[in-house]
Amino acid sequence: MAKAAAHFDAQTIAIMKVALDDAWDRLPLKLQATVLKTALAERILKSAAEGERNGERNGERLREAALRDLAA
Repeated sequence: MAKAAAHFDAQTIAIMKVALDDAWDRLPLKLQATVLKTALAERILKSAAEGERNGERNGERLREAALRDLAA
């Protein structure tokens, strides 16, 4: 059975975009050459759908989740 699609409000989408840009900027150039930006975006979307968007520092949590998953 397919999972239900996640829906995000405009504020959450803006936060995810900043998290993506920040995560990308923190990657060393060598990794930027081998990692697709869409892979980071997918990790951020997954984390947001799982509830990482909750909390005061949600953009930072989403960014860190994307980078942590990348390192794993």
